[in-house]
Amino acid sequence: MGQDELELQERLLDNTRVTTGLYIAHVAVPCRDLDEAARWYAEVLGAQPVRRLKDRVTFSFGGVLQLVCHLERRASVHNPRAYPRHHGLTFLRMEDFARMRDHVTSSGAEFLVRPALRFADTPHEHQTFMVADPSGNVVEFKCYVRPENSY
Repeated sequence: MGQDELELQERLLDNTRVTTGLYIAHVAVPCRDLDEAARWYAEVLGAQPVRRLKDRVTFSFGGVLQLVCHLERRASVHNPRAYPRHHGLTFLRMEDFARMRDHVTSSGAEFLVRPALRFADTPHEHQTFMVADPSGNVVEFKCYVRPENSY
């Protein structure tokens, strides 16, 4: 499958490659099918596929994370759990988080953790939700009410 065959969800993530900083984060996860992973991350989450090899597909995941899905045909998790292992993005602007939440909702993706407010009325208050990719890798999105508390 070529990148031109994917319907990348525009404006969900800013996938501009960061080349002026000192580094970007890198996460590698297993996937059972490269085409399925490429389609899901591009069409459901808006990640930009940037490289495809015979055993992996690499994405710009919001421009700040290099996400690599490595082919592992036995990778499917039948009952994914939110903890202890997941990856994702913390949005710094609530409107960007809301756009992603609304898109994921309308895409029909199944929530592992439905959109919710956590730690209300504390400095750690944030909106969050989690979904699992087709191989069972859990992806979390969140946005702190006070962006300065994002770390």
